[in-house]
Amino acid sequence: MANLTAAVRLMTRPALQLSAAQRCVSNPLPARHAEVFADVRERLFEAYVSRTPSFVKAVDLLTARGGQIHNDHMALRSFVDSEGRSGLKFFESIFTHFGYAVQDSLVIPGLCVNARWYEPPEETNWPKVFVSEMRIKELPEVAQEVLFRHVDGFYEPSRAEGALANGSAAVAELLETPPWCPTAEEQQTLHQLAKEPHLTNAVEYAAWTLTHGHRINHVTILLNTLGIAGVNTLADLNALLQSEGLVFNAAGGSDGLTQGSVEVSLEQSSTIADVVPHRFACGAQQTVPCSFLELIQRHEGFRGFLGQNAKGIFASTNAQPQAAA
Repeated sequence: MANLTAAVRLMTRPALQLSAAQRCVSNPLPARHAEVFADVRERLFEAYVSRTPSFVKAVDLLTARGGQIHNDHMALRSFVDSEGRSGLKFFESIFTHFGYAVQDSLVIPGLCVNARWYEPPEETNWPKVFVSEMRIKELPEVAQEVLFRHVDGFYEPSRAEGALANGSAAVAELLETPPWCPTAEEQQTLHQLAKEPHLTNAVEYAAWTLTHGHRINHVTILLNTLGIAGVNTLADLNALLQSEGLVFNAAGGSDGLTQGSVEVSLEQSSTIADVVPHRFACGAQQTVPCSFLELIQRHEGFRGFLGQNAKGIFASTNAQPQAAA
């Protein structure tokens, strides 16, 4: 428990000597309702840390070597329902309420997913937020039937407004508590579709989000500010953590793990999601992939994200991901 508490503290403490430029953040807007968001963030990170032992292990290893941990961003997933109600817009209304600035939309190659990121106020140590949403109508009809049965009607603006009006506990519950409870048969229907190679990543995204809702999918350690001697590149950091037993998503790159490159100003890697027990609506209990850890190195002050990189990172939660040897 001490390690979990320490990990939460490291992710939520003030950024001390880290400037906005060092964190690759640019948003002069003032923070709003900062005390409320600080409590929301702590509640969300406590939940994330409790289900992501790979994150705790990485933080222990890096801080033992003198590393300074800064959370570059956290990511959430959502859907677009049959009436076009947008999960992305739903959560945008929450984060902009606290002073986050709307940034670029992203195209995710080969996936029916919209994405956008949000910049925290410079005066805070808050992470960037990356929100994505699946366009369900572009999936096969059998998947649409399963997903719309649960998702339709959830993304009403009044639901977000009500949570914001009721304070930090209500906002954290909205984000952390899965709103849907599919049966094991429904999940099996989706996973059967995922056996088709051209559908795998899209359907795995859908299955994960139907099970886990909008809880933190991953948080991200920024290499730029880590400050560990001999760890100068993302490949160095990958190798260090892999040597200590962390299992990575085999995304590609020169080291087999890294998405992006110095040339595109952004490099990212990710662990395979930790598994958790989950009880389905029918009473069946299974272990399912949940949250994971991402590592990131930004070059030339690049503040945003790249769709091609994101596509590879999404695969960390696949039920049968490609793990690095």
